[in-house]
Amino acid sequence: MSDNSNNLTAQNVLAKAVAAVAGELNVARRNWSAYPPNHPVVEISLQKLLTSLHKLLQQQSPVQIGITRDGLLLGEEFVEKGNIVCRSIAAAFFERGIGTVLIRHEPQPEELKALLHLMTLKREDILVEGGIAKLWNASVITFLEVRGIRYDRFSGTEEASIGANSQDRDTADVDSLWKRFVRRMMQGEIGLCGTDAAGEVRPEVLAAALNARFAQRLGIGSGLSSSAIRNSSDIMREILTGKTVSAVSPGNQPDSSDMHAAPPAFTHQSGLLAFIAALDPILRRHILDGFCETGDDADSSAAEMFFRQLGPAMLQETYATAEEYSAAPSMLQGILRKLLPHMTGTYETATPQDEIREKVRTLLEEHRQEAFVPDEYLLELNDLLAENLPSQIENNELRFLLSSLAPSVIEIRGSEIIMQLVLTDPDGENAQELIQNLADMCGYFLELGDYDQVLSLLRQAANSRLPPHLRTVLRDVFCRTEFLDEILSGLTVWGKPKYDQVTQLIRIIGRPFIDPLLDRLATEENMSLRRFIIDRVLAFGDAAKMPLIARLNDQRWYVLRNIIAMLRTLAPGQEADRLRPLLKNANQKVRHEVVMSLMLAGDPIAQRQILQDLHSNDRETQLATINLVGKACGPDIVRKLTEILSKGGFSAAEYELKAACVKALAEIGKPEALPDLVKVLKSRSLLAYKTLVRLKVDVVRSLERYPVEAVLPILERFASGSDAVAGQAIESLRNVRSRLS
Repeated sequence: MSDNSNNLTAQNVLAKAVAAVAGELNVARRNWSAYPPNHPVVEISLQKLLTSLHKLLQQQSPVQIGITRDGLLLGEEFVEKGNIVCRSIAAAFFERGIGTVLIRHEPQPEELKALLHLMTLKREDILVEGGIAKLWNASVITFLEVRGIRYDRFSGTEEASIGANSQDRDTADVDSLWKRFVRRMMQGEIGLCGTDAAGEVRPEVLAAALNARFAQRLGIGSGLSSSAIRNSSDIMREILTGKTVSAVSPGNQPDSSDMHAAPPAFTHQSGLLAFIAALDPILRRHILDGFCETGDDADSSAAEMFFRQLGPAMLQETYATAEEYSAAPSMLQGILRKLLPHMTGTYETATPQDEIREKVRTLLEEHRQEAFVPDEYLLELNDLLAENLPSQIENNELRFLLSSLAPSVIEIRGSEIIMQLVLTDPDGENAQELIQNLADMCGYFLELGDYDQVLSLLRQAANSRLPPHLRTVLRDVFCRTEFLDEILSGLTVWGKPKYDQVTQLIRIIGRPFIDPLLDRLATEENMSLRRFIIDRVLAFGDAAKMPLIARLNDQRWYVLRNIIAMLRTLAPGQEADRLRPLLKNANQKVRHEVVMSLMLAGDPIAQRQILQDLHSNDRETQLATINLVGKACGPDIVRKLTEILSKGGFSAAEYELKAACVKALAEIGKPEALPDLVKVLKSRSLLAYKTLVRLKVDVVRSLERYPVEAVLPILERFASGSDAVAGQAIESLRNVRSRLS
């Protein structure tokens, strides 16, 4: 009993690891399609995929996973069957003809890129290139082995067993028939006489080549040549009936034992079906017409059986109109009337009203045994059919009705029904499965950009009137990392029109959004999006402080700069002990952000750092440091600023430095700096007259930031002139006096 329990636990752990790999692969596949190969977002998703594969192989190595249309298999069990991500990855592998995958060892990044490239190829492109096995062998992928599977090539037999000798003989005969068919079609229609007849040519590839050739010939004379139709019809007859149509010389007459038909070629009947199904409807009609036209009554039963295998839908697509039916050979017309009885009215001359009436009658007849119809309602329908049909519905009404049947509308109504079922019976046995389905549908709505529907569902899930345990379960489902990442991905996909809705989603979900927002901020290149994300983090207030502090050890300077700036906004003058070690950071922008934060706290170490940078011989360092100076500066910094202001000349670079000093001193606002400012106002320069006047105007304007009593005499003194400095003094004097009143 203990061993069984341990096995189940290990299997569950392995299944979760496989699901994690599927999730990261799904994200990496989506990012690979949306971004260039070397984009940081792609590199990050590849690194996460590598990490998940490493954890999986720690559990078990190697790992074999089965692929179905509905999910991933470990042994005989599905991997989290309700997981939409697992279903999505399984469907992607299944669509590309992969039956099993075997993960042998950890991959290299280039192997993962090759895998993502193959997963972007369409099924048709893979078939044209020779199948998934051929492409896989040609790639650099070694960590993952796949086994291709072609479900459309499966066939059955009524024999109880197949003998080895008989099977080999029949396969050789059928191979020769199929190769002859391919060779004649390709040489006669496509002109590829150099094609290796010994190589395998799949039905879909042959059909795709013929379709391409047919499309090129449109407008010049379309269709197949008569010789190609005759040759293909002869070989089709051999495949379907087993009768040889080649001539027999009189000297080599077969005996009676050789005259009976050979066993049916089941394998290549399915290949012939796949070839016919993949053809353009016009080409398909040409070949089927030719086969029935050159056939005799003895071939009628084989032809009818073959057409039954094609199915009513394909036959109706091929012979959809009365004109196409009337052009068909008589034998084919009889088969069509038998296999498509509901098309009889179409094939005959009829009015549109008669056509509609016949279709409605056919629908009622077909569903009479399958669905319950109340007698009263059925009588009314029969009365409607007996009378003339009502006039055609107006286009506007028809469009409205059709819009209500759109898949997105059906999904929306379905999600609302599921939510009501959950709210009605939150403790039911199917409640957890319904909640998971609801989360999957929300992911679908996010992919469509229908954020309004997601908002509606989340508001209901966050309703305070719900039982607490139900709110907890719903919150856990909607706070999964992949769901939050999908919401944030919409910012890039849909842009600014979705900003308000994403903001509302972040408010509803709350704190679980902080870390995904910070992760996205670290990799986002768009400045507008970075500002939006920063605003959303700051909106959390004190709740965001600890997640921000936890990231102060990040090695990326641009990440640190944003984190320090956000901490300064949320907690000005706080967390000095945590910020002080970052004064030694190699990046100057990070150090300046730290100094700005520490200055708000009046930290003496920050003031010493500013004083040290002000003494630097590097003008850029001096200028950047001056711009950091604030009201909390000490007298030493004021003296250094006035010293810089008083020394040097008036070149463009020096003016920029002196103007920054004037601005910084005004920010500090201490009267001790006024004598040095007056010295600047009294100074003269013949060589740099215009630059000096600009600096004097800056000084006069800055006097408005100092105590009124201290600056009034200065402004009154310099307002008596007639130059630009006097004009600014008059304006500043007016502003200062207005403050007194």
